[in-house]
Amino acid sequence: MKPVMPWRVDGPQGPREHMAADEALVYGGRVYTWDAPAVTLGRFQDPARVMAAHPHLPHAVRPTGGKAVLHGHDLTIGLAVPWEWANWSEAERRSVRLVYRRLAEPLVQALNQAGVAAALAEQTPFVRSAGKVADCFAHIAPNDIVDPKTGRKVCGCALALRESGVLVQCSLPVRLPDPEVANLFGAQVIYGQYPHLTAERLADALADAFGP
Repeated sequence: MKPVMPWRVDGPQGPREHMAADEALVYGGRVYTWDAPAVTLGRFQDPARVMAAHPHLPHAVRPTGGKAVLHGHDLTIGLAVPWEWANWSEAERRSVRLVYRRLAEPLVQALNQAGVAAALAEQTPFVRSAGKVADCFAHIAPNDIVDPKTGRKVCGCALALRESGVLVQCSLPVRLPDPEVANLFGAQVIYGQYPHLTAERLADALADAFGP
C-alpha cells in the first residue's frame, strides 16, 4: 500500500516566495493563495518578451514548463511525487506526456470531489488550439482538464521531471480576475468561477485522490 501523501494549505505570498516553496517540495503537496495579482512564466519563456508590455506586474519564472499564468484570483497547487511513491516504469518516468496522464486522473477525481466538474479534454468535443499564445488558459490541448459541459479550461497544469520524481504546478481560477489586471495581461479568456471553493476543501479532496 502506498504511504499517505501529505498535503498542507499555505497562506498568501508573492510569486518569488511561492515558486521557491514549490521548488523546495520533495514529497507531498500544498494548496496556496496569493497576496496580490501576479504572473508566473514557464521556465522556457522569456520574461523580457512576455512581460514587456506590463513590466510592473509582479512575476516569477516557474520551475515547471508551460505558458504564462495570471494569479491572484486562483487556488494554486504545488505537488512533488517521488518515483518511489509512484512506482512507475522507467519508460513512464522519461515521458512528460505519460507522467502527466498518470497524474491527471487523481487531479480530475479531486476536482470533482471538491465540486468542480472536470474531465480530460480528449474525452470531450472541445479540444482546440489558439495557435502561439502566451496565456496558458487560451489554449486547450487533449490532455488539459476542462469542464465537460462547456469545454472551458478548469485547471492549468505544468510539470518538470526530476531525478527524484516529478514536480507539478496547477492553477485553478475560483473567481474572475480584476478586470484591469486581466486586460493588462491580455487574459480576457476562459476563467472558472468557484467562489465557495476553499483551499482547505481542495486540499482535503487532493489528499483523498492521492491517498493509498
